[in-house]
Amino acid sequence: MKKLVLMVALGLFFATCNSEKAAEATTGEAQKVTANGGSETVALDSGSTVAWRGFKTYVQDEHLGTVNVQEGTFEVAEGKLVGGKITMDMTSIICTDIGNERKRGYLERHLRSQDFFFVDSFPTAAFEIVEVLDPSAAKKYSTVTGNLTIRGTTNSITFPADVVVSEEDVKFIAPTFSIDRTLWGAKYHDRDDATIAESLKDDLIDHSIELTIKVKATI
Repeated sequence: MKKLVLMVALGLFFATCNSEKAAEATTGEAQKVTANGGSETVALDSGSTVAWRGFKTYVQDEHLGTVNVQEGTFEVAEGKLVGGKITMDMTSIICTDIGNERKRGYLERHLRSQDFFFVDSFPTAAFEIVEVLDPSAAKKYSTVTGNLTIRGTTNSITFPADVVVSEEDVKFIAPTFSIDRTLWGAKYHDRDDATIAESLKDDLIDHSIELTIKVKATI
């Protein structure tokens, strides 16, 4: 009976941890980006950031942070968003929830290392819009598909976003969604000479990374 109670309790604990994850973006092979003739190109406003959240798989432990948007543009035609590209400066990745400077610095160096985003070789990441589908009667948000490039690897992702194009600006707000970092080669101790213990550490860090995108371009 005690074992049954313990199993139920553990099941509820893990279910609770898993329920906290944001929905994962649909991921597939990189798609062809077609030129949009006759569209207007508008530059993103400076100072934009992309927020991230990472966490461990089996315990309630997480970290939050941001990555600076280095540059970007939107393509607008007939009052609609039809394309664009957002380039992120991966060397700027920081953690915002650790107060201790030494511990925060350790995590930030780790994220920039070859174990994760390998910024020495891949200093930028990019998201290039392939298609934007307007909301339907049953959906609140537009459906955005684009190519996400991290560590030199490109996959397409599809996720919902609130896209508003006016005479003054273009607002692009994507509610928090997650991606599987391993699909872009961000694997902790992913080396041929890694020990079993080192390889197991990657399973303790959840493969999901949550992203929240809020950017704007003034026309």
